[in-house]
Amino acid sequence: ALEDDKPDRILACGPKGMLKAVAKLATAAGVACEVSLESHMGCGIGVCNGCVVPVLDPSGKPYAHVCTDGPVFDSKYIDWEAV
Repeated sequence: ALEDDKPDRILACGPKGMLKAVAKLATAAGVACEVSLESHMGCGIGVCNGCVVPVLDPSGKPYAHVCTDGPVFDSKYIDWEAV
């Protein structure tokens, strides 16, 4: 259990459903978590919007590009309810 031997940080990659679950566990345990997202990338430079992911950004930015802003994100930054 995370409470018994609390890590400093969790790093995860895999399917979005699993990453959502890992992010939830990390948040509940108060552990920082970074996730590596996979997405189809049409252009690879952020122009086509094929790889966007919904984010929770205080500046109001609704999406981030996996190709240019990621692929690794702080799990608190991802809008897991909209993924």
